[in-house]
Amino acid sequence: MKKELNNIYLIGMSGVGKSTVGKLLANRLKWAFIDVNQTIEAIYDKKLTEIIDTFGEESFRKMESTLLEELSHGEHQVFACNCDTIIEERKLKIMKSSGVTIWLDVAIEDLLERINKMENPVMPEGDPVKIIQEMMNYRNSYYQQADVRIATEKVPPEVTTEKIIQLLRQFS
Repeated sequence: MKKELNNIYLIGMSGVGKSTVGKLLANRLKWAFIDVNQTIEAIYDKKLTEIIDTFGEESFRKMESTLLEELSHGEHQVFACNCDTIIEERKLKIMKSSGVTIWLDVAIEDLLERINKMENPVMPEGDPVKIIQEMMNYRNSYYQQADVRIATEKVPPEVTTEKIIQLLRQFS
């Protein structure tokens, strides 16, 4: 599969390892690493939850879209995207036109274990298993539009990074 390899966009549920793998991958490739959520937090000097509470979710989505659109013109960047980024057609087009999208996928059991270890996971009230399963069911049809899917369960981030590097050879 031939495609321009200007940028790499890591997509998937919160907790799959987009930021961890993204940093490792960027380091190995000698590319820049951009965590979309952290970049927006730095711009507004607020945590993601505060940004959404202050400006609303729709405004946050516009911020994210603007950031992606502006930065997608660059090259040699690895992006760790928000778990909802790919749901909007406009953002998917930006990513697809400027790079390769890689879906980091994980089994629900592993995902729950990882989320439980996170410092400040953003989770709605209720049964975590049911909530995560519903989120996965809804988002997976969008994630399946990625150029590549990589399963990350029971695999250290370094192994996932190596798998991605090997798969990227088909795009160059």
